[in-house]
Amino acid sequence: MHQLHTPRLIGTPASPSDFPDIRRLHADPRVMATLSADGAIFTEDQTRAFLDRAADHWKSHNFGLWTFRDRTDSDFVGYGGIKHTTVEGRDVIELAYAITSAHWRKGFATEISLASLQHAFDVLHFDRIVAFTLPHNQASRAVMEHCGFTYNRNIVHAGLPHVLYILEARPDATHS
Repeated sequence: MHQLHTPRLIGTPASPSDFPDIRRLHADPRVMATLSADGAIFTEDQTRAFLDRAADHWKSHNFGLWTFRDRTDSDFVGYGGIKHTTVEGRDVIELAYAITSAHWRKGFATEISLASLQHAFDVLHFDRIVAFTLPHNQASRAVMEHCGFTYNRNIVHAGLPHVLYILEARPDATHS
């Protein structure tokens, strides 16, 4: 299928076979404090549903979330990519990422995001990508800004306040 390579990582489309790794990420209270709507860890059923939705997205759209492993030792680092989501009742393409807490502050979220965005703009030819997070998630906001996103406005997503960032395709990008 569609692998995504970065300088340090290899991404493969997220699927139910990733359950053990995604389950560990979803069971980490530090990760879920900024990832889940209520800050709580996911149940096993929620993780299975997440992976089923990810696999269905790939089948329906031929793009989605990848799970990323270290090129040198195959250690699971996290997931990321682009996917359809709804913001304020409108279908948009979202950049999403989550990194295991053991791999925080190593630049992996930015590395995954930049590769995902390059794929979104240069291969899939999207014109605009959104990203959003809880207002207090400064680490995620820094990743978005480092990738070129600009703050757009405050929104409510999943019943909670979020900040919405937008990245437009580069005007000089070739769309062949």
